[in-house]
Amino acid sequence: MPFIGSINAKLRQFFATHAKLLDGRDCYIGCSGNFSIEQILTRHAPNARLYSNDVSLYSCVLGNALVGRLMKLQVVNEELRWLQPYLDNALNLATSPFPVAALLLMMEMLKYEKKNSVYAVRMWEYYQAHWNELFAKTLSKVLKAMEHIKIAEYTAIDVYDYFDTSLTPRLPGEGQGVRVGFLPTYEGGYERLFKRLEESIAWDKPKYEMLTTERREETVRRMTRGDYVLYDDKERPELPCVARMDLFGKKSVFIYSNLPFPKGIIRRRLRETDPKLPILAPDENIPDGADIRLREVPQDIIDHYRAMWLAKSIEPGSGGPCYLAMVDGKVLGCLIFQAYSKKKGEVGSIYLLSDFVRPAPKERRLAKLLLMVSLCADTRRVLEEKLLSRLTCILTTAFTPAKQSMKYRGIYKLVKRSPEGAEKPFLNYQGEFSDMTFKEVVSIWKKKHCKP
Repeated sequence: MPFIGSINAKLRQFFATHAKLLDGRDCYIGCSGNFSIEQILTRHAPNARLYSNDVSLYSCVLGNALVGRLMKLQVVNEELRWLQPYLDNALNLATSPFPVAALLLMMEMLKYEKKNSVYAVRMWEYYQAHWNELFAKTLSKVLKAMEHIKIAEYTAIDVYDYFDTSLTPRLPGEGQGVRVGFLPTYEGGYERLFKRLEESIAWDKPKYEMLTTERREETVRRMTRGDYVLYDDKERPELPCVARMDLFGKKSVFIYSNLPFPKGIIRRRLRETDPKLPILAPDENIPDGADIRLREVPQDIIDHYRAMWLAKSIEPGSGGPCYLAMVDGKVLGCLIFQAYSKKKGEVGSIYLLSDFVRPAPKERRLAKLLLMVSLCADTRRVLEEKLLSRLTCILTTAFTPAKQSMKYRGIYKLVKRSPEGAEKPFLNYQGEFSDMTFKEVVSIWKKKHCKP
C-alpha cells in the first residue's frame, strides 16, 4: 500500500472484520487522510456508498482523482520546478494517478531537502538521478491501490462543518447515514505533517480553522448525534467503546460506535525467551579483573530480562543491536542500542535506547558499572565491528522531571534539558568512549562509585 497513514494495522483488521455492518449504508468519512477507511469499506462492504472529506493537499489530490476531477497544481519550490509535468494530469485525464504518485515521492524527497548531512545529500541526489525509475514503481503501486478505493463523492471542507447535518451531502431519500472518522489528535498536526509539501506547491486551498480542543469536542458531539464510528485516542466513558488497543510506548486508541460491533481488546504481548543463563546475585562480590564480556542476543531474550527487572510502568521499546553484559559468565544487565535512530546525533554517535541491571541494593551501584562498561574501548570495538562504522560517543535520554539523573551523573554528560513545563520532561546525555578496557573497569568502578 503506497499511501501514508496512521491508523494502526490491528485496528484496521478489526474494522475490516466487522465492516459488513456498514454494507449498504451511506458512510460520511471525515478526515479521510490516506483513505484507509475507504479502502477497507470498498473491499469488505462493497455496497456501502462512501462520501470522503479532507482538507490537506495530499488527500485532495487523491480524492479528486478518485472522483474524476482535475486539480490545478503549481510547483513554487525552485529546486523542484522540474517536477511540474508530473503534476499536470497526463493526457488531461482527471483520473490520472500521476499527481498522486508524484506527491508521494516528493514527500519522501523533501525529507532530505536541507542536505544537512552526507547521507541527506546523497539521498537528495539519488532521488534526482533516479526519479523516473522511482516514479514508475510508485505509479504502479498507486494504480493498484486506487482500484480498491471506490467513493461516490469527495469534498474539501472543514470537518467541523462536515458533520453538521445541514451541510453533510446526502442522496435524495436517504437517511443521515453513518459518520466515520479519525479526527486529528493535536492542534496543527496535519499542518506539521504536510508543511513543506504545502509550501512547495500552490493550489486552491480550502478554508478551515484549526481543530482546537473545543472545536474538536464539538465536532465529536455533532458526529455522534446519529449512527457513528469514531476512532480516537481519548477515553470517553460517555460513549460505547467497541474496541481498544494498547501498544507499548504509544497512546491507547479506541473505536467508539453505537452500531452492534462485537467488542474487542487488542494488546501486544512481549515475546520472550529464557536463555537459562546464570544471573549475578544481588550481594555477589565482583573481583578486580573480573571477566567482563558483551554477548549479543536477539530482542526476545532481552525482553525476558526486561519483564523480570523493569517496572511495569516503563514502556518497553525495541531496537538493536542488543547485548547482555556478563560478569564471569553471569548476567549483570542489558544494553539496547538503536543504530539508526531518528534522534539524529552527530556523526560517529550511536543511541542507547535502554540500559538496566538486575535488581540489587542501591549502594551496590550496579547501574553505574553497566554504564561504565558501555563506554569502554572494548564496547566501542564490538559496536564498530557490528555496524562497520567509526564511533566516538553514545547518546541517551532519561525521562525525569529532576534536574539530574543520579544514574548517569559522573559518567555521561548532561547536554540538554526539556523545556520548562514539558508534558514528558527529559534529560539528554552524551558519553564519550574511553580507553578503559573490560579488565580495568571493575577496579575503577569500585574506586569511584562503591562505598567502603
